[in-house]
Parts: sequence; C-alpha cells; structure tokens
Amino acid sequence: MKPYAFLATITAATALLGAFASYRFTRAGEWLPHPPETIGAWSASEVTIPPGVLGLLGNPQSSSFVYRNPFTNHPPIPEEIQVSLVAAGPFENYHDPTVCVGEGAFRLTATKTIEMDGPGSGKVRVMVFRHRLVSSVRIVMYYWQQNRDGTTDCEPRMGSYRDLAARFTTGFGAVVQGRQTVIVRNFMMFAEDDDPGGVHTQRSVHEISKTFYRAFKTEGAGS
Repeated sequence: MKPYAFLATITAATALLGAFASYRFTRAGEWLPHPPETIGAWSASEVTIPPGVLGLLGNPQSSSFVYRNPFTNHPPIPEEIQVSLVAAGPFENYHDPTVCVGEGAFRLTATKTIEMDGPGSGKVRVMVFRHRLVSSVRIVMYYWQQNRDGTTDCEPRMGSYRDLAARFTTGFGAVVQGRQTVIVRNFMMFAEDDDPGGVHTQRSVHEISKTFYRAFKTEGAGS
C-alpha cells in the first residue's frame, strides 16, 4: 500500500471511530427518567436549573425538583429535599459534589457508601457538608449514577480533564458498553439544633432516594 493510501485509510478509520464515539455519547445522554410526583406525604414541584450551572455541565438534558412535606416543617430552615437529575453522556456532564459543593460555602465533613435497597442492591454515596461560616447548618446529600440496566456507580468523577481514570470509565461505559446513565443528586439542608446528627433529615432523603432507585430500575427495564 502506498504511503498516501495508508494515511488516507488511517484518517478515514479515525474519523469513523470518532463519529461512532460521538453517536454513543449522544445516545448515552438521552435517558432522563421522570421521578414520581408524590412519595408518601412528599410532593414535587419542578424548578429551573440556572443556565450557568447547565453550561458548567456541558448543557445536558436535565431536570430539577423540590419535594415538600406539609406535615413536617422546622423553621428557620424549611424541610425541602432538592433533587437534580442529569442525563449523562460526555465526561463534562459528571461534576462531583465534592467539587461543586465542597469548594463553595460548604465543606465535606463525612461520607459513606451504602446499599440503596438492602443487601446486593445498587450502591450510593451519602455525604454531609457543613457550612463554613454557620457550623450548625449542614447538608445531607445522596449521590449516585444509575444506569438504565439498574446498576449504579457512585465513584467520584472530579470534573477535571486530567482525571484520566474517570475519563476512561466514562468513555468505556458510554461508548463500549452503550450504557445510558442518569446522575442523581438528592439533598436537604438542616440545622443541627433542630435535628441533632441529621437523623431525621437522612431518613427523609433516604426515603426519596430509595423510591427513585426503584422507579428508575423499573422504567429502565421496561424501555
């Protein structure tokens, strides 16, 4: 094969591979399940994600909700569970909470990994953030990536292009395995004086998160 023919073949193959990868990443970001409108006494209201936040995430498909329970309210902090869902495709869609929350007004003080729905179920990451200036104000957050096949992943994706391991994991899942993934962040703010240890807050966020996990598994299996 002549040199120019060989180079043309390599160029064509590279372009084809790039087009395939682009298609797979686009397809990976097309699944955005809709959460239940009511969960027990909690009811959801849709809210708008700021354009600046969406731009930081690469402008993915997304939705955001606030769940309120009229029977539980402890001023001065309203009992509201904030929910954000991001249809994950390219790497920039994954922006780990330890970056976007932990580098702002709050700092990460505790984290653990739990099985969302009992032994053998998908794992999620539970984090507690404390306000840097008002130490009694904290956030409990559940974070995970749920694939359409029902599996989950809660490993950090730090949002840095230098994080080659995270980029490989993202690319392998989307391009090679053809996974469709939604990134879930459910969190609630509380005051330590009103809810010592955040026990009540975590129970509430856990209830919402477990319902999401089950509903998304059902929706994914039925699609």
